[in-house]
Amino acid sequence: MKPSLLVVDDEETTRRLVAFTLRPLSVRVIEAVDVQSALKLVRTDPPDMILVDINLPDIDGFMLMDWLRDTPEAQDIPFVAFTARTNPDDELRAYELGAVGFLSKPFSMTELRTLVSRFISS
Repeated sequence: MKPSLLVVDDEETTRRLVAFTLRPLSVRVIEAVDVQSALKLVRTDPPDMILVDINLPDIDGFMLMDWLRDTPEAQDIPFVAFTARTNPDDELRAYELGAVGFLSKPFSMTELRTLVSRFISS
């Protein structure tokens, strides 16, 4: 079975770009538009990695990262934060919450593929 990556972002364009970018890696991309749907997916079909947007409509991505860090079922799932925000503290906060990487939007395809390849393999 292909490794899976859950991308949590309310923007369809970004979710499609992630899926397109990761196609050469044979990674199954699962999509969630908000924290609630992401939590449900993590519980029912745990992915091998999670890409979390910081700006989400219901609860910010930092809350999701905090939950991932503190929940036994999710503790071993590496996650990466990404955002279009320009707050310099976002990267530090993401790493403090346990992120294994941080991407600024727009991110390069190579950067995303490299990061995902480090943590999951097909």
